[in-house]
Amino acid sequence: MSNAADSRRIPSPLVGPLGNNGRLVELIAEVTGQSPNLVRRKLHEEEQSICANVCKDLHRLGIRPHVWTDKLAEFYEQSDAYLYGLVVWNRRPLKLEMRRWIAEYLARDRPGPLDILASGDGLGFDSLHLAECGHNVTYHEVSNYSVEFARKIFASSGHSVIVLQDRGRIETGAYDVVTCLDVLEHLPDPVGFVGQLAGYLRPGGRLIVHAPFFELSLFSPTHLRSNRRYSGDLARLYLPHGLVPIDGRMFWNPLVLEKTPPNGRSTKTGPLKKTILYFSGLVLRGARRWCGPYCWAARRLAKGDLRWLEGLEPSSEDSGYPKI
Repeated sequence: MSNAADSRRIPSPLVGPLGNNGRLVELIAEVTGQSPNLVRRKLHEEEQSICANVCKDLHRLGIRPHVWTDKLAEFYEQSDAYLYGLVVWNRRPLKLEMRRWIAEYLARDRPGPLDILASGDGLGFDSLHLAECGHNVTYHEVSNYSVEFARKIFASSGHSVIVLQDRGRIETGAYDVVTCLDVLEHLPDPVGFVGQLAGYLRPGGRLIVHAPFFELSLFSPTHLRSNRRYSGDLARLYLPHGLVPIDGRMFWNPLVLEKTPPNGRSTKTGPLKKTILYFSGLVLRGARRWCGPYCWAARRLAKGDLRWLEGLEPSSEDSGYPKI
């Protein structure tokens, strides 16, 4: 089957309620117990400046940006601030392109439904899209608010997705594919975590990763400065766990790695793809010394869409000022 035919079978990456501000406000209000007016105001603020709510909460709690502490671990599990940032990021053009690319890659790579673990999938939009593509999906996340939100969108979708919040319940060697998108840059030990992810894969399985280690700015306060050293790094992060790069988009948005099969022969990668992957890694390595230009480029690529502000405009009632 041609690539064009495969593309026609891929559902829209704008999954579930992502294109419906009214429904998003309802869901977040249900999950957090906040008023719809307050949710609208926060979501409006987030669309204008992504991570605005996270930055406010970190400042309020006295948590230093870009530095790992136990307080930050508690923040991930208990704060509702990420609900807004994750909604906004999941409908940014760059994220939508990645979601579609992953679905199309899997459709080309292997026939039939695959057993997929979506590790750290936030609000569950990637899991839902993969389920819509016909795969058997297990969603894993630690944030209580995110898990509750994900359960709601899975239940209303008509698609079955297994929800796991306890990492100890994830089976070893049970998955054809593991996705880990925008997670590693937040963790104090990304190398060890990649080892866990590799353990969940069957031999010959795929790990699909997006990890902008270089992005250290006001708009990414929970990305750890200590992880910048892994930008563009295969030798320390993936190769020790038997993970070999075989595909991906430019600048590893995302990167596909294969767990070495029993015969030791990884999937062949064409010369053009090899060049793209090697060049991308080489460019990303430059961020280890100076991340400023990379952060600027990331902000430009992740620019929002003004249409998502519709219906979120704060009213005089939201602001606390009397109506005129």
